[in-house]
Amino acid sequence: MTEPFDLQAPAAIGTPAEAAAFIQSLRRTMGELAAALAKETAFVRSAQMRAASPIEAKKAELSRRYMAELAVLKANAAFLKRIAGPALAVVRTENEALQRALEVNLAVLATAHAVAEGIIRHVSAAVQAKRAPAGYGATGRATAPPPRASAPVAIVKSL
Repeated sequence: MTEPFDLQAPAAIGTPAEAAAFIQSLRRTMGELAAALAKETAFVRSAQMRAASPIEAKKAELSRRYMAELAVLKANAAFLKRIAGPALAVVRTENEALQRALEVNLAVLATAHAVAEGIIRHVSAAVQAKRAPAGYGATGRATAPPPRASAPVAIVKSL
């Protein structure tokens, strides 16, 4: 496997060989990122959060590389369009597929976050309800616990 295109700064691409190498690197990065997104999405959908956790670092590195390669693409857009127009059409199609995969991934992650938050809120409410007095006050109504009587709920964020 060849090394990714040099991403230190948006370098000038001056030859057709450099253009082909850059496009190949960009396509490989997009493919790897799409695969990581699909894998993470599948794990989160099946509630395998421990299995999804290690993918986060790889996804972050691939995202960084992808953004750097997009900067190179933008800096050399005119030359690449002239030299490698058909290859750029393929890149555009693959980029659209990557964007769809990213949207699905973000939706699944947001849903998992909302579900987890709902569970935590439900548990907190149940704990608070058990701490409330079960008696009646002088007015004949159920007494509410004083505001300072609520107990904090500790959450361990490690998977």
